[in-house]
Amino acid sequence: MATLQRLWSAVGILCFAGVVVADDEQTVVQTLDAYERAWSSHDAHAVAGFYYEPAMRVGKAGPAVRATRADQEAFFDGFIKGLLGRGYERSAWEAVEVRQLDAQSALASGITVRYRADGTVLERVAVTYGLWRTTDGWKIFWSTTHPTDTVLHFR
Repeated sequence: MATLQRLWSAVGILCFAGVVVADDEQTVVQTLDAYERAWSSHDAHAVAGFYYEPAMRVGKAGPAVRATRADQEAFFDGFIKGLLGRGYERSAWEAVEVRQLDAQSALASGITVRYRADGTVLERVAVTYGLWRTTDGWKIFWSTTHPTDTVLHFR
């Protein structure tokens, strides 16, 4: 009887752990949805607020570490101005998948679509993020853009 109780306790703990991970992964998705809304507001300060300090961006020129949110904000201010000059209006996820690695870290990969004011597609961009859970919620500590056919699929 005691063995059966321990078995059911273990099953219960594993089931609960699965629910917690699923809830945490959903929280990461919600964070990334809010991040896209920040992009759509054209507010570099709001976008920078989603980043951990320091954070690394891996781009075509190689890795770049931005030590502070002020560094992030300065970068995003110029980047957003460039997008606006090309007709950018807003962004939305076409698809995003999240895989929580442990209690503090997660990976997310997906395709974000950047739209013009008339609703036509400006571009589709694949992105992958490393996120870290902080007392202020999930923060991006690593990011990269890449071809849409290389989006990571976790399940």
